[in-house]
Amino acid sequence: MAWYTDLVMDCQMIKMMIRSRIWPILLGILLALVTRGTFLAQPQWIEQRTSYFHIIYTPSDALIADQYAAIIDSIYEELSTVFALRPTPPLMLRLYPTSNDYFAANPTARQVPGVIAHADFRRREVVVIVERARLQSETAQINNLRHELTHIFAAELSDGRLNVGLQEGIAQYMELPDRDDKIAILRALTQQGALWPWSTLDDRNAIYGQPDLSYPQTWSIVTFLIERDGFNQFRQLLVTIGRSSGYRSAMATVYGVSATMLEAEWRAWLPGFLQIEAPSTSTAALDLSSVQQLLTAGDYEGALREIEQLSAIADPAAQSKLTELQTKAETGQRANRLAEAARTALLKGEYEQAGRLIGQAEQAYAEIGDRRQETVLAEYRRRVARGLHASETLRQANEQARRFDWIGAQTSADAAAQEFAALGDEVRRDNALALRRTLNEQQRTLAA
Repeated sequence: MAWYTDLVMDCQMIKMMIRSRIWPILLGILLALVTRGTFLAQPQWIEQRTSYFHIIYTPSDALIADQYAAIIDSIYEELSTVFALRPTPPLMLRLYPTSNDYFAANPTARQVPGVIAHADFRRREVVVIVERARLQSETAQINNLRHELTHIFAAELSDGRLNVGLQEGIAQYMELPDRDDKIAILRALTQQGALWPWSTLDDRNAIYGQPDLSYPQTWSIVTFLIERDGFNQFRQLLVTIGRSSGYRSAMATVYGVSATMLEAEWRAWLPGFLQIEAPSTSTAALDLSSVQQLLTAGDYEGALREIEQLSAIADPAAQSKLTELQTKAETGQRANRLAEAARTALLKGEYEQAGRLIGQAEQAYAEIGDRRQETVLAEYRRRVARGLHASETLRQANEQARRFDWIGAQTSADAAAQEFAALGDEVRRDNALALRRTLNEQQRTLAA
């Protein structure tokens, strides 16, 4: 029976070896099938070239690709003329056949309601979801291309620094006329006192989170600015934003008034533009956040200029708030002057006067809760203390000299000279050194 047992064991070994060889083969086949399925799931891209674009699409979208190819260059030419800019070709136009294909490549876009197209100015690419675009009219499809291509022009002019609100505003402005829906929404928002403040222009989540409300408003803001001063001035705004700290400072530079004043003008302009009765001005309608931001930044002079402009259009309730902000700005301005006067007194070696000015500056800053100068004023106080101590040491040196305490006087004079030198007080340093020389001469005279 031993031979039978050995035979059984040999058979089992053979089966195990077969399994060990078959599993890798089966696994390889399975992976190949999965990979092939994945590969087959990917769109098969075809490229068509125009004078300025490479159009990438799938075979099923050849017809719409041809339609876009027939118009995309003329849109580029028109925008180039309007913006006085020619982004270096080729640019890319990619047509995704389905939403699933698009979201697979752009997963974050799932958060944007109703997306049909987008532009990536870094890649210089315009993207369209064909299955959604097919549901639109011909005009709407052309507007998709104009809108997204405008983003690339605006981004290039502003060095990629144009905020989302103005980006969407100018992109809509460059579309073919299709404003009825926007006008209706703007009328409702204006009559309800529900217009958004311009500070929202920087808020990407707000703009893209509620495009049905944000887009009409951003469009109206750009329309207002262009009607106010012309397209060339708006183009200059885009360029200036590219080298400014933000859109508010750029607007002040280009338009000569603050963004807050421009916002107030826009609110006053809207009823006429919308052909509705102007609503009464309310405190909520007057956005004072820019004044508060200037105060927070310590730009008290800028805050006062802003307050002066807003006072001309503020109602009594808003005026009361402006008066409160003005008091704070004036206190901050006074604190800055006191701090600067303290610095000047220190440089002149007027240590007692500097100490008094520092105390007044500290009190003024404390009244408005501005702690940003605490470190500077504390350093001023240390220098005052050192200067007063050095002055006292020099006084002691003179007193010691009158008592003929030559060694003590020399030691005190040296110490005072060193401290004044460290403080940059050349006048008192020279006084201490002059005393030291006098003491040396007196010692030599007595020794003779």
